[in-house]
Amino acid sequence: MKASKLTIIGLAILFTGLTVCKKPDAEVTEAPKKPADLSAVVVFAVGDSKIQHADQTEEKAQLGSLLKTGDNVVTGDNGKVDIQFADGSSIRISPKSAIDFARLSQDNAGTTDTQIALVSGKVFAKVNKAKKEDNFTVVTPTAIAGVRGTSFIVESAEGKPAKVKVVEGSVAFAPRVPALEKLSEEEISKNGDLKKLQESIAKAEVILEKDQASTQSAKSAELAKSADIQSLDLSKAFKTSEKEKLVVESAKLTKNEEQEIKTIVTVDKQTAQEIVKLSESAQTEKLDELKKQEIDTKKHEIEKDVAKRQEEEKKKFEDSLASQPKDFKSKKDIVNYYERIEKIVLVDGKTVIGAIINQENGQLIVHTENGVKKIDMDNVEEVIYDLQQKSKF
Repeated sequence: MKASKLTIIGLAILFTGLTVCKKPDAEVTEAPKKPADLSAVVVFAVGDSKIQHADQTEEKAQLGSLLKTGDNVVTGDNGKVDIQFADGSSIRISPKSAIDFARLSQDNAGTTDTQIALVSGKVFAKVNKAKKEDNFTVVTPTAIAGVRGTSFIVESAEGKPAKVKVVEGSVAFAPRVPALEKLSEEEISKNGDLKKLQESIAKAEVILEKDQASTQSAKSAELAKSADIQSLDLSKAFKTSEKEKLVVESAKLTKNEEQEIKTIVTVDKQTAQEIVKLSESAQTEKLDELKKQEIDTKKHEIEKDVAKRQEEEKKKFEDSLASQPKDFKSKKDIVNYYERIEKIVLVDGKTVIGAIINQENGQLIVHTENGVKKIDMDNVEEVIYDLQQKSKF
């Protein structure tokens, strides 16, 4: 099946291990080369996360872990993994997520094909496409997101429709019918109903720009559940595709989402190459204890530097919440952004309702619908947390 402006799947990128060869004389014809396999590298990992390699081996996700086509990453309840590619692109895999690296390759012209499947969970990404022809796509069980050089978020809870939010750049977003994708163009062209469905799916694609989002409808997601074309009611599928259009809306990022996308870890090219070299040395060489300690020490130094820079970015973001506060029109806006709201009861009986941003120098910093307020702790009688669970906003 043609994937319209998309190719299928996407997210991750490259650290090559190619051998440099002498260019043949002009009169010698080069034999066609197979696409070169690329790999991505873990630059930050916390919590319980593991990598399952294509060769059935497993390892804990940690600094220097290499990922290639066929590998997958699974994060636990508190697991978080940042993965970087050779062009500086990077992704953050959220807790309770599973991602398959379907394809990481580069052709003779240097065009990369990065295809990642978000099986379930949530992924944040900052993508740098070196060339227009580079393909970088994220596929969920029910939809496809084709990246055009951007920062974005893709979410796909198990058994639920896919959701995309664009922070910068643009993303082409379309529903999937996997049963149709299994057929060749020839098979589809011979059947009018199949051709009709294919064209309808292609037309359903929307282009999401900065600060835009789209969530697939539940009925549209149902089209992905048929295992094969025989079990798919083509007439019903076409009507669903025509009726259940993707709707473009405002991308209302939560505080957590904004923080995650802004604190994705990246390292410079030299450091990235050093991480890969250290990882490969640890895997391939018969190390004596001294050499092993040397590698572990270098990795620990890089880990500390990466963690320090991430904390600095996190602090910078948290400071901006108070110094450059968002304009909220209602308490509901506060709950939507912070995913919580508190009620601060003062000793004089008055109350302040808002999200506590921070507590510093004996003061509570609270974001209310009337701006940011600073409240002396001496004036606080009680704080009622998670007020959104007790009241409707």
